[in-house]
Amino acid sequence: MANEFTVYVVRHAEKAVAESDPPLSEKGQKRAQALADLLQKAELKAIYSTPYQRTQMTAQPLADSLGLTVQSYRPGDAEGILEALMARGENTLIVGHSNTVPALVRGLGGQSENLTEQDYGDLFQLTFYDCAGEGEEKRCQLLQTRLMVPTN
Repeated sequence: MANEFTVYVVRHAEKAVAESDPPLSEKGQKRAQALADLLQKAELKAIYSTPYQRTQMTAQPLADSLGLTVQSYRPGDAEGILEALMARGENTLIVGHSNTVPALVRGLGGQSENLTEQDYGDLFQLTFYDCAGEGEEKRCQLLQTRLMVPTN
């Protein structure tokens, strides 16, 4: 387990207009590629996404470029996914939704205001360092940065 690792949390990119489970719009596809370009050298070991098209499509360009498989998690199981991430201590990307990203960031010990349906491109970078202990006893220092993923 690493003594330093980074978790990136991002909302899915712009979605197309659709009634149920929309894919990404053209702008969203550009933003997904920009995310892949931005995190290409982040030494990610895992990528997690909810099982919806828009989140999967946001994660897929990066997963393809790194040779990783996008792993699904349930949007309502933030606690479970966060416990697993902290236990593994690996560089990871989590793709969520406007109503789940703030809770994921806060659950990791960071700060985030609520996002609206118009908020796209915010990338939360939470770097954990000086980690000590194991499991639920694991404690780390935290450095948080908020970046913007462009649409090119």
